[in-house]
Amino acid sequence: MRLDLAGKTVLVTGAASGIGLACARAFLAEGARVGALDRASSGDVGPDVLEVRADVTDESSVAAAVEAVAGKFGGIDVVVGCAGIQGPVGAPIAETSASEFGEVLAVNVTGQFLVVKHAAPRLTAAGGAVVLLASDSAFTSAPGMVPYCASKGAVVALTRALSVDLPGVRVNCVCPSVVDTPMARADLGAVLDAPEFPVQAASEVAHQVLFLASSLSRTVNGQAVLADFGVSARSGFPA
Repeated sequence: MRLDLAGKTVLVTGAASGIGLACARAFLAEGARVGALDRASSGDVGPDVLEVRADVTDESSVAAAVEAVAGKFGGIDVVVGCAGIQGPVGAPIAETSASEFGEVLAVNVTGQFLVVKHAAPRLTAAGGAVVLLASDSAFTSAPGMVPYCASKGAVVALTRALSVDLPGVRVNCVCPSVVDTPMARADLGAVLDAPEFPVQAASEVAHQVLFLASSLSRTVNGQAVLADFGVSARSGFPA
């Protein structure tokens, strides 16, 4: 299947590990040029990649990173927003501080807004695409994850609003269930290895992102693609 991504310039946030790293590698395999943005540096992305150190919560840092990638490659065709944190996991709302709540929203929501804001003029000119990382937690909740669930719900709403606000640019988000990443391992540990617990690989999420970034999905805009093994479709009715 031809994705026609060769020669495209793709800016990936959170590209040093997890889903962001998998996306950067997947775009490289398709012949795209990748600007890898992250607070941490990674030598694992691959050759011919522009690595840019930036904090997605800092507007001047994001603006400089976008300029660096656009200047290096002569523009930007695709933005993939993968930078994200889980925040406190398992903490009831009474024990969650306002600063903890705000930190999660700053990275997961404001960070997405800022990178799209500064890339938007180039994307509009290129007829580009944006793919943001949301989560099935935008639609279903587990106890002790209020900040994370709220932030991912906001990303879904942000996706829809951006698709209206940026004519000529397709904006979608992917909403995977639990993904086997270092961040998930740190919080969930052995649960990820339970045979009855469906877990997907970061590379599988990257395949979803590539499709939404490619011309094959040209009719898809303003959508949240829920990839959760069908778990959310099942009723809790005991029958």
